[in-house]
Formats: sequence, C-alpha cells, structure tokens
Amino acid sequence: MGHNHSHLHGQLYGNILLFSIILNIIITASQIIGGIISGSLALISDAVHNLSDVISLVISYIANILTNKKKQTLHQTFGYKRAEIIAAFINSASLIVIAVFLAIEAVKRINEPQEIGADIVIWLAFIAILGNGLSVLLLKRDADHNLNMRSAYLHLVTDMLTSVAVLVGGLLMKYYSIFWLDAILTIVISVYLLYMSWKIFIDSLKILMLFTPDHIEIQDIENEILS
Repeated sequence: MGHNHSHLHGQLYGNILLFSIILNIIITASQIIGGIISGSLALISDAVHNLSDVISLVISYIANILTNKKKQTLHQTFGYKRAEIIAAFINSASLIVIAVFLAIEAVKRINEPQEIGADIVIWLAFIAILGNGLSVLLLKRDADHNLNMRSAYLHLVTDMLTSVAVLVGGLLMKYYSIFWLDAILTIVISVYLLYMSWKIFIDSLKILMLFTPDHIEIQDIENEILS
C-alpha cells in the first residue's frame, strides 16, 4: 500500500508539473511575440526567464518520471540522474549567453530610448502573473515535503515577481512615457538571470567534472580512515 500511495503521489506531481509546463510555454511564446511587436526588451527578458522556468519544470517532470520508473542497473549504476545535471549545465550556459546579449542591447537603448507599446507589455505581464500564480498555488502544498516540487515552486515564484516588475514598468511607461525604464528593467532581469545561472553553471560543471563536493574535506576523511 505504501508503494501504491507513493506511486499515486508521483503521478499527481507529474500531472501538476505537466500542467505548469504547458501553461508556461503559452506564456513564454506570448511574451516573445508581444515583446517583438511592442519593442519591449523587458518583456522579452521576462520571456527568457519564463523559458528558463519551463526548462527547469521539464527537468523536474522528467526526474519525477525517472524516480518512479527507472532504477539503477549493473550497467547504469546511477540510473538516469546524471541527465538532470547535463540538462542543467546546457540550460544555464545558454541563459548566460542570452542574458549578456539582452544586457548589451539594453545599454544601447538607454542612450537611444525607443517608444514601447505599453498596453501589450501591461496585459502580457498581467497574464504571466495570473498564470504563474496559478502554478504556484498548485505546487505550494507539495513544495514543503518534496524537494523536486520545491525547486519548481521557487522558480515560478521568482518568475511571478519578475512579471510584477515588468507590469509596474509597463504602467509607468503608459502613463508617464518613461521609455528608458524598459532598458533598466531588462538590465536588472539580465543581472538576475546571470546571478542565478552562473551558480547552476558552476555547480553542474563541478559535478560533471567529478570534483569533490564543497562540504566534504578529503583530508579529514583520510585522517579518520588512517586512525
């Protein structure tokens, strides 16, 4: 019964994650299209942040499936867990490149502000807040006792807060014509993406290179064994 209960929980987690993935793909696609139409780099930056969450949710979804179905074998002694690390490495590396590109474009726009279609920015940011808010509510219950779900939950919370910033920026651009704010928001989001991605990039690289974990002191272990 315990196994069946765990399996049912795994299926429930998977269904919630799948719903969040589909929802975020729709939000990401809408923001990219809306960002191109409105000329808002901040909206595109938010879309990139959303895309990073989609990839993180996909990794969590796959991990959930593998945890319930795939086991270690004599030929695959770690199962498929290393696939998560490879995905995290590729994801973080691509985000670093995108964040740097967006930051460079934003700096150019500070000197030459462009008029932004604020209405599109406002509506799409609002829709992103609602979509991510719904996903956050669905994941919140299980986030306290499932590390995989907690990771997905935290990603969506930060994305929702980013969309709130974009919404506020859109309102200021609409009513006060502060179009340079779009570039400032883009830089802030890009710096945040760099900060989050760099740590994941380094951590995943260390694991792939089989470095000693930071919290383990090899010398202490050697001394204990020798004693």
